[in-house]
Amino acid sequence: MPSLAEGQSRFITCLQKGPEHFPADLFAEDKARALLGLKAHANTISHARLVALEDSYPRLHAHMGHEKFHALSREYVEQNHILTCDINHISAGFVGFLTESGYGDSEIDLARIEWAWLESYRSAEATPIALTDIASLAETDLLAFPIAIHPAVRLIALSGPLSPELVELADMDPQALMIARPEAQVLFHPQTTVEQAIAEKISESTTMGNLLEHALELSDEATAMQHIIKLIQAGALMRIEG
Repeated sequence: MPSLAEGQSRFITCLQKGPEHFPADLFAEDKARALLGLKAHANTISHARLVALEDSYPRLHAHMGHEKFHALSREYVEQNHILTCDINHISAGFVGFLTESGYGDSEIDLARIEWAWLESYRSAEATPIALTDIASLAETDLLAFPIAIHPAVRLIALSGPLSPELVELADMDPQALMIARPEAQVLFHPQTTVEQAIAEKISESTTMGNLLEHALELSDEATAMQHIIKLIQAGALMRIEG
């Protein structure tokens, strides 16, 4: 009799690769009855994988249409490394799969935005800096104010035209998109090239003075602080305690 670990491995292989890998010595019932149960179970798992993708990328689903999205999803989930993937993380590689499959920039951007939205939604809680936290600070204290990027922030450089499924960005032509969740709601913030470059410098900055130096290098003195204020209003910065 095979060991428990061996039996589990053979059972999983049958579910993933089909009846030709049927472990006949593992079941009390005859092969036909056992296969019937295994098929029902495999169909349930397969359906759950496809639903997980639809739930992760609802706008891409709408953008592409059900039949095209479903066919692409089935091709994706039938890859060997996806068959062994935890269903909670099954959607993580879908953006790369779209790229490898030769899809256009609009579809790839939309998928990246939707996955970033999910990452932002699931990210750790943190209190963002508010303008009232720095409004009364003297210049020296303001420049020394310790900062870091908020854990919910995601930055996306856009490559193509925005999908019409991004209705909240209709009639906009941003170069990049910042996704933030300062409170309960995940929000999109369209960005220019300069705004994107400054936002990317947050992770390299330890104080407000550091970030201001980067902003001055990337823009001009008249607008540098305005860019930082916009980031604060979006909830992109948090204070480092201690």
